[in-house]
Amino acid sequence: MELTASRGRIAETFYSIQGEGATAGVPAVFVRLQGCSVGCQWCDTKYSWDPHAGREIGLPALLEEVATFPCRRVVITGGEPLESPLFAPLSAALAERRYTVEVETSGTLEPPTDSDGGIQWNVSVKLAGSGVAEEKRINEAAIRAFLARDAWWKFVVSAPGEIGEVIRLAERFALPRERVLLQPEGLRAEELTARAGWLVEACKAHRFRFSPRLHILIWGARRGV
Repeated sequence: MELTASRGRIAETFYSIQGEGATAGVPAVFVRLQGCSVGCQWCDTKYSWDPHAGREIGLPALLEEVATFPCRRVVITGGEPLESPLFAPLSAALAERRYTVEVETSGTLEPPTDSDGGIQWNVSVKLAGSGVAEEKRINEAAIRAFLARDAWWKFVVSAPGEIGEVIRLAERFALPRERVLLQPEGLRAEELTARAGWLVEACKAHRFRFSPRLHILIWGARRGV
């Protein structure tokens, strides 16, 4: 791999715990790539949307930065990381160096055909409440490609009425119930707590898993955590 030719823009790197999804609570290094055209109205990382913002960095320097943290698990996030020119070379380089790699994606783009089979794909398909048009947020080919890669499926839910939408999507694409997580939407601990009660009951009723937002509960809506 030609490392020196790979460049792109990142919003930040930091070391924390995974706050959401199947590996919530596990220490991880986060690499937030710059750029996202999805545009969810409740997004808490809007600073990562502009592909020209953040800081430019070459792949060798980024790998050195990742190596300064005492952790072998890396979460590549965004933004929408699959929009970044750094995504494919970064994920391949991390796999070559035997890092455990997770990728947080909206599922609006198909994964690269040569992406490493060891990646844990965390796919957050957007619901109507995100404010994103259905033709933009539901990419059938991409969803089926992630299904073939044993992805985890996370749905951010803001109201009880959205549970039916999750069920319809799960049935339409035959998503394994044990790999579907429902996560309350919210930027404050009080919002998450208020929604957690009925969301847990929905998980029990439909055999889904519940995903917390540990970083919000612990630190609030701050960057770098």
